[in-house]
This record gives sequence, structure tokens and C-alpha cells, in this order.
Amino acid sequence: MVDQKAPVRRGARGHQVRRPRRRGEDREQLRTDLAKGYQGRSSIRTLAAGHDLSYGLTRTLLLEAGVELRTRARRSQAVGK
Repeated sequence: MVDQKAPVRRGARGHQVRRPRRRGEDREQLRTDLAKGYQGRSSIRTLAAGHDLSYGLTRTLLLEAGVELRTRARRSQAVGK
């Protein structure tokens, strides 16, 4: 049975429940936690997965927190090629 109180998304992903927006102190605390993790060398994808957030929202929150994002790491070429 579907929870009648939670808003449901329509369309192709209608089975997913919409999460509430993060505002105020909750959002500020999340920004702080993400910034600490990112400065501790965690990747944006790792932080997003750990906090159940999308990559885009995680990146936005880091930028809002004033974090300078690292450049993307390049894979080193194989030796001898």
C-alpha cells in the first residue's frame, strides 16, 4: 500500500517518493558536513552516496559552502605506451 501522506512523483519515475527540500539549519548543517568530508579528500560521488543525495545537489551544497572544488583527476597513462 502506498503512503497517502507522501507526495508521489508522476511520470516515468512515479514509483519514487519525493524527498522534502532541505532548508534553514538542516541545510546549513548538511553543507558543513559535506564540506568537511570533501576537504578530507572524499569525492563528490562518495559524499552523495553517503548522504543519499544526487551528485548535482551535493555539488551545489559544496559550492554554497564556499568550497573550492578540485579539478578532475586524470588517469595516468600505462607505462610503455
